[in-house]
Amino acid sequence: MNPADTFLAHLSSTVSTMESVETTATTPAPATATANDSAPRPAPGVPAWVKRFLHVLIEPRSYLNALYLLTAFPLGLAYFIVLIGGAITGALVAGIIIGLLFLLAVLVAAWGFALFERELTIHLLGMDVPPLSLPNAELVSPWRMLVRHLRQSTTWRSMGYLIVKLPFGIFATSVTFVLLVPPIVGIMYPLLNLLGNGPFPESIGLLIVPGIPAVLGLAVALHGLNLIGRIWGRFAADMLGVSDEQRQIWEARLKAEAADRSRRELIMNVSHELRTPIASIQAHVDSLLLPEADRPDAEETERRLRVTAAETRRLSDLIEDLLMLARADSNELKVANRPIRLAPIVEQVVLALAPLARQERQVTVTLEKIPDALWAHGDSDRLAQVLTNLVRNAINYTPEGGVVSIRVTGGTDRVQIAVSDTGLGISADDLEHVFERFYRADTSRTRDTGGFGLGLSIAREFVEAMGGSLSATSQPGLGSTFWISLRRAEPA
Repeated sequence: MNPADTFLAHLSSTVSTMESVETTATTPAPATATANDSAPRPAPGVPAWVKRFLHVLIEPRSYLNALYLLTAFPLGLAYFIVLIGGAITGALVAGIIIGLLFLLAVLVAAWGFALFERELTIHLLGMDVPPLSLPNAELVSPWRMLVRHLRQSTTWRSMGYLIVKLPFGIFATSVTFVLLVPPIVGIMYPLLNLLGNGPFPESIGLLIVPGIPAVLGLAVALHGLNLIGRIWGRFAADMLGVSDEQRQIWEARLKAEAADRSRRELIMNVSHELRTPIASIQAHVDSLLLPEADRPDAEETERRLRVTAAETRRLSDLIEDLLMLARADSNELKVANRPIRLAPIVEQVVLALAPLARQERQVTVTLEKIPDALWAHGDSDRLAQVLTNLVRNAINYTPEGGVVSIRVTGGTDRVQIAVSDTGLGISADDLEHVFERFYRADTSRTRDTGGFGLGLSIAREFVEAMGGSLSATSQPGLGSTFWISLRRAEPA
């Protein structure tokens, strides 16, 4: 039990003891006692409502609210003097430049006061206040910035809030003094008396009366001040922040700009990726269309046809990947999520790729024993596609004689599939971008292996569509591990 709970328990038990003493004094004792009455009874626990009522005494937020309300009047008075005084002065001398400068200074001061009040509302009252204005990356002149500032409704709402702060401050500061001073005096007087006179019966009696009633009064006062703080905090959140409609419009504009930027980047990347295979196909086909005397021999012709076929397959894969990403962007990526047993899916991928890894790259693919009871929510076909992509990448980036290992582990609510390799690893800078479209940490290697930098992006889209996540960890020089995390399911 922490000190705060101990204090509350002692305080509530003291109150309960006082009540039991009063009840005993007014209730006649029974003539006889039974055996059950003589048996010891367990001490009653502290009621939950008592804990909730007294907990306000140890909540830091209660005292922060009280601090805000205590400072409401001096701050409101300062705002009122600066804004109203500056506005009147500027209006009286508006015919000359200095008057306009006064009015401009009032606007700047009002904006600064509003920003300060917003921070107070967030940190002292604990309210979630939207920003005063929405960011705008457009570079404009100071004059246009001033005009836009004057057109914002938040500018005038925040200025009205600063003016209203003075009458609220008079009320809040007065109520705070009236509610807090008596219980604080009732608590401090017995404590000072005890420190000054020592633990005499009179000093101990003062700790009970007026000590305990003062503590209860302080709790009541803090509850009341918290209520005032919550009401004013909601009002401040409405006056000092942009409206939900403005925020939604701003977010929609950001999404539209991001979509347009993504579209332009996609066109540039696709154009770049198409250029190499098309140029290769065109060169090899043109060589086969030369006059018969200049054509290559049969062996060279067959080699060039194989290259042309391989480049054609790469183009087909790229188009399929692009169609897959287009479905993901339009939320049309369909997966049939259901409880699936992981063992046969992972084993099938390993059986398909392990012989090719040994034959083509002398890489060993290992699989740890998978418990039959491990089930997950997902799509078996899509999960097999993701695993195939991850294992093939691990094989391609592992040097000869290396090892690619797959292991499946289960927790209480998640299942993880780890694909690890003993390759060169991925640097920290590249690791942040490996799931971005068309990103390749080693361009030369991916050209050789046929990659376009889309496989991991598509794999993440599939895993997220299954309600899971795909992440990566790596140590340069030691290898990398890709983690698939899925929701665990009960056997179907």
